[in-house]
Amino acid sequence: MNSISKKDLKFAAVVLAAGKGVRMKSSLSKILHHIAGKPMILRTIEILKRITPSQIILVASPDSAKTLKKLVPDCNTVIQPRPLGTADAIKYGLKLVKETQSVAVLYGDDSAFYKPETILKVFRLHQVSKARITFVTVHKEDPSGLGRIIRKGNRLIAIVEEKDASTAQKKINEVNASLYFFDKNWLLQNLTKIKPSPVSGELYITDLIAIAIGDNQKVETFQLKDENEWQSVNTKEELLTANLKFQKRIHIMGIGGAGAAAVAGIAKTYGFTVSGCDLDPSSPYTKAITQIRIKKGHGSSHLEDIGMLVVSPAVLKLDPQNKEVLGAKKLGIPIYTWQEFQGKFLQKDKFVIAIAGAYGKSTTTAMISKILEEAGFDPTCEVGATVLDWQRNFRVGGSKYYICEADEYNDNFLSYYPNIAVVLNIDWDHPDYFKSKDQVFNSYKKFVSQIKNKGYLVINNDPQLVKLSKCVSAGVNVVKISDLGLLNLSIIGDFRRENANMTLTVAKILGLNFKKAKRSIELFKGTARRLEYKGEINSVKFYDDYAVQPYTILTTANALCEKFKGQRVALVFEPHTFSRVRIFFEDFIKSLKNVKVNKIFITNVYAAREKGDKVKLAKELTKAIGHRAKFSGSLGSTAKHLTANLNQFDVILSMGAGDVYKLWDLVRKEV
Repeated sequence: MNSISKKDLKFAAVVLAAGKGVRMKSSLSKILHHIAGKPMILRTIEILKRITPSQIILVASPDSAKTLKKLVPDCNTVIQPRPLGTADAIKYGLKLVKETQSVAVLYGDDSAFYKPETILKVFRLHQVSKARITFVTVHKEDPSGLGRIIRKGNRLIAIVEEKDASTAQKKINEVNASLYFFDKNWLLQNLTKIKPSPVSGELYITDLIAIAIGDNQKVETFQLKDENEWQSVNTKEELLTANLKFQKRIHIMGIGGAGAAAVAGIAKTYGFTVSGCDLDPSSPYTKAITQIRIKKGHGSSHLEDIGMLVVSPAVLKLDPQNKEVLGAKKLGIPIYTWQEFQGKFLQKDKFVIAIAGAYGKSTTTAMISKILEEAGFDPTCEVGATVLDWQRNFRVGGSKYYICEADEYNDNFLSYYPNIAVVLNIDWDHPDYFKSKDQVFNSYKKFVSQIKNKGYLVINNDPQLVKLSKCVSAGVNVVKISDLGLLNLSIIGDFRRENANMTLTVAKILGLNFKKAKRSIELFKGTARRLEYKGEINSVKFYDDYAVQPYTILTTANALCEKFKGQRVALVFEPHTFSRVRIFFEDFIKSLKNVKVNKIFITNVYAAREKGDKVKLAKELTKAIGHRAKFSGSLGSTAKHLTANLNQFDVILSMGAGDVYKLWDLVRKEV
């Protein structure tokens, strides 16, 4: 197929747009009804224009011809005087076809969902097979109103319109998908052989199949793998279905991020048609969504044939002039952050368990997900880090339960209306967004006010959380955790016991078997980048962690030092964002002075969404920490230095939310 030249790919496209659409029960011509804000015929024409056939010819009714000429002035329009069927319509379309060997015939009302590449695949099959006719079929659960594909074994016999189908034939679910390619000369010679239907008196294009088979001419079928590419639109109910289906065609911008990738995977399984793009498509999170087509970079061409644009909140905040965003606004395409999309569409009618807090979210979300999974609750889960047991950061279940992280940054968690909200802490972070502790508290206040009636707020005894619990609605239950007994956790750190107790409290609320839930937590292997063991290089153990706040740096690093008491531990810290380091500068100094490691390496600041001097600020922090700290520059230079001095350490811990997770691989390459 790949050997076909561009010249050979030329064909004329005849679009049948003359049907009255009686079943639509509307004075408006059927093909002028809208799908996602555009006449359905226009969506079909736009798809064809991306393929660039030699001609696009519309066969219109006398009533719709004038409107169609205005709507698509660059296409040829011809009138079918009387509604005598699809084969009669083709007769008029063929009069305008110029020099070309092949003719595509599409129904103007049923073809708005085809991918351009699918139409080209059908045409290539037609060319290579040298068939007289090549047409598309699809299996539908409910084939009502559609032409059935009649086969004997695997051999094609005919297509029968439902009006003419027998009772047995009506039970067949393989149907005609309204796209044909014909050898033009053969078509011209055989149109006159079609006889009127004894039921309707119309001339059907489908009868050409039987004629070709009867003359021992070659007929090929192309079966659609994705039934979402075709949608029959004959009634108002089917028009509504088409609009809902088009809405479910989403494009996710920044799909390489943890949350966006998880939402993409869940949405795909929930029946959405998903595509995506990212400046770096090969992120650790896209490895679990390889069935989704991901483009590198951003561009307005990504908006073709989508019903929604889903973006990272950072895009709307930092790049409002982005071409995809501006293009979507111009085209009237709805734009949602991935959190808004998750809350509005994926969590609809679900029992939502949302976990919030400046730190500990991913571990607690993963723990709750695991105990519900192992208890047979079959939840859907979105986690901000890869769950080691799953080797991905999401799970799609078949039950009503939906577990997610609720991130306070940008007020993203206000997209959720949980049945159970777990709030681990309300420490001040993200100073680029929250300018004070009061702002943080007010955001959490709004979040807990969205807990559903008869829902639950789970907290610990922190005074700020107790204060927050006073802000819930009257019908919400407040549950404070208590020490639920000795836990033999597999993951490192006593500080994780609070995450475990929060999880066990949720287990009690849901009525889970407590002993089994406790056992699940004890066997929990953890999540990626949360004191994750990477491996050994020359007998030196490497660990990696996501910590970025002063408190989490101190508790996490000291937990590792406690595990390897008496051994030489080095901390490689990549400061994350200028605003965080500047606002909490004194807190960083205090924490890093009190970590029990033997040596601290400070790399360049990871700027993320901000601008600044990544070297100057890192050097200031290094100097303030004192003699144990060394500025190591880029990750590349840090890896070189560590490689040359590996014999000075027993354990190396990389820490930060930027690129420092790559340190393990960089050192491996250096050795």
